[in-house]
Amino acid sequence: MISAFVALSILMAAMPAAASATIQLGVFNRGAPANDETVTHYTERVGRQPDIVLWYHDFDDSLLTSYEISTLRATGQSPMVTWEPYDQSLSGIANGSYDSYLLKSARIARSWGGELMVRFAHEMNGYWYPWTDSPSAYVAAWRHIVTVFREAGATNVRWVWAPNVDRTGSMPFSAYFPGEPWVDYIGLDGYNWGATPSNQWSSLKKVFASSYATITQLSAKPLIITETSSSEIGGDKAAWIRNGFMATIPEEFPRVVGVVWFNMNKEDNWRIDSSQAALDAYREVVNCSIYGGSGPCDAGPPEERLSVESLHVTPRVKAPTKRPRGTVSYRLSHGAKVRIKIQLRKGRGFVQRVALVRGSHAGRTRLPLRRLIGNHRLRPGNYRVTIMARGDDGQQSRPRRAHFRVI
Repeated sequence: MISAFVALSILMAAMPAAASATIQLGVFNRGAPANDETVTHYTERVGRQPDIVLWYHDFDDSLLTSYEISTLRATGQSPMVTWEPYDQSLSGIANGSYDSYLLKSARIARSWGGELMVRFAHEMNGYWYPWTDSPSAYVAAWRHIVTVFREAGATNVRWVWAPNVDRTGSMPFSAYFPGEPWVDYIGLDGYNWGATPSNQWSSLKKVFASSYATITQLSAKPLIITETSSSEIGGDKAAWIRNGFMATIPEEFPRVVGVVWFNMNKEDNWRIDSSQAALDAYREVVNCSIYGGSGPCDAGPPEERLSVESLHVTPRVKAPTKRPRGTVSYRLSHGAKVRIKIQLRKGRGFVQRVALVRGSHAGRTRLPLRRLIGNHRLRPGNYRVTIMARGDDGQQSRPRRAHFRVI
């Protein structure tokens, strides 16, 4: 029986390597690169091995283990290790308290020989990690680590500075930037959290556009999307992948040189095979010439198109007309602000009786008529309800209409 490691080597030799990709594709897959079987499984699923493998180490762990080195040498992937100082103070790192550990890590990196991307203390602008409190301490720690590595001859290390995209609860990331001489790549982490509580479906463009504009003004270095994925809840994940990777990234974000998929079921099912449709879409991305494949790059119809997908109203509403019993039900493709108009037919036209604007999430919404009309009185007659939706990016849906009668 051949070993799993030999099987991995045979599989990788059989898989087509990326041609000269304009944009490299990477993955975080739990257990990789130390566990060669996780790399094998991912490669079999998507049709090609990743160009970049991302993983995480605590700051006091070995920067590279022997298992990781063996797998990486067999597969030829570019390593990106995320270094997380959970139990170390930034000020202690900056003042040299951990220099013996840093020197040992620099020797490991230097012995590796190839390019090693190190992403120290990522998402420093979020509230969810303990290294976010002081931008000045963060910058000082970053610069000290880079200095120790360079003076130790570990010049093969490429330093990846990767904040989270701007979002509710995060802090502006510009204050944490260590400076152009201290960084080799800039990065961004960002996710489509879907139509989950307190979130709304967001295209890849909406997730990254604002932060991309900020970070590319801050630095001229090449950019890697260091973590991304999409929920399945509230939208079309397959369309999100096709449009995001094959239209938005190459057309809207020209500084991007790599994209790393966070392939894990964690806060949501972020896996690339959370559905067969999502996996099929990603396999098309892998085969797209932009990403080193040999096939076409078909983004499909715009995933961002905002629409009111359905509208239903109780067909008949009984008096008393000030507080009628009835409901208005509609479904949105994306979270947006909706304008709802209720009009009374008069002759050949309509007279507006009620108009209001409210925020709505993606998916179905049911509203009692009495909430919509407030203190207005609906007299007997035939009525028309019109709904239009407008997204944060200014995109506007076509109007959708339904009719009901007050008797």
